[in-house]
Amino acid sequence: MTILNIYQDKICVTITRKTLDRWLAMSNGLNRITEYMKDNNAEERGILDHQNSIDMSIFKDVGRTTIAFDKVVSKGKMISIRKHTRYIHYPAHTHDYVELCYVLNGKSDQFIEGQKLRLNKGDILFMGPGAVHEILPSSKDDIIINFIVHKKFFNYIFEFIDDSSSLSTFFIDAIFKNSTSKALIFDTLDKEPIEILLNQIIDLLTAKERFMEAKIKFLLGLLVIELIQDTPKVIDKNSYESRVLAHVISHIEQDLQQANLNTIAEKLNMKNYNLSKLIKKESGKTFNTLLRDIRFSKFCELIKVTNININELAIEVGFSNTSDFYRKFRTKFGISPREYRNMSDSSRIF
Repeated sequence: MTILNIYQDKICVTITRKTLDRWLAMSNGLNRITEYMKDNNAEERGILDHQNSIDMSIFKDVGRTTIAFDKVVSKGKMISIRKHTRYIHYPAHTHDYVELCYVLNGKSDQFIEGQKLRLNKGDILFMGPGAVHEILPSSKDDIIINFIVHKKFFNYIFEFIDDSSSLSTFFIDAIFKNSTSKALIFDTLDKEPIEILLNQIIDLLTAKERFMEAKIKFLLGLLVIELIQDTPKVIDKNSYESRVLAHVISHIEQDLQQANLNTIAEKLNMKNYNLSKLIKKESGKTFNTLLRDIRFSKFCELIKVTNININELAIEVGFSNTSDFYRKFRTKFGISPREYRNMSDSSRIF
């Protein structure tokens, strides 16, 4: 096996030839795509010639504030990926879909929920429906790729993702539920698995391949799974409140059996009433409902991978009254815990 030794400040970094070739191929591919996308398209040439402005037909409301999915994506499709139009200011607006903005090159200055942000190369801005979004004009070297995605696409993806972790729960709440958290920012620079997926997706945009749309859906699903394992920066109307909710979820997960509002409020140096009110405002749930749902989530995770007796498992995740557990489980899921286990067993691949 060929080994390349790189010496810098007397530190030896050893790289295999296979790894080096992969890096070079990925870099060359991105450079080619970046240069291709720097060319002005017809819309951008029109803006530079002062002949084009924002297309008002993409808005679905009279006030011209909400961009509609069915106005920007062809009928029957769930995803549209396109280069962001440069040189023009996009006033504050919202979407009725999920949007990802990926900075392939350069930078992008934007306002999200009134907060001014500078996205740099490698950043992904992940916005849920309803996020107030404003984009300042970009220059020729600023290449931003917009992913316009129907909300239903993520319903399918999240069926295969364990949402019991604090980050996954917070991620789903931030994007799809009544939370003040409206956007997440991921720094993907130098994170090879994510860069490879993005490279493959963007490369498909410049190619005419069979099954291109199916490939993009598959790769985007993998990208979302990779991002969920990362730690994003949260953009919301009140970041303090969102951080408190994340702490509450984390405390519950660490002590499923004994977790209670009094103890958590004391740890956070808050009054019970204030913490309870914050949880309701951020998550749309009371503390007891949030606690129950996290316990259910952990129970459903464990019942798929263990043969522990159902009553013992219920107690392990914090349901001390098993009769009450069975009743609430059926109310929430429409089936009994035993039926849920049998369904999980029959759907296992291995």
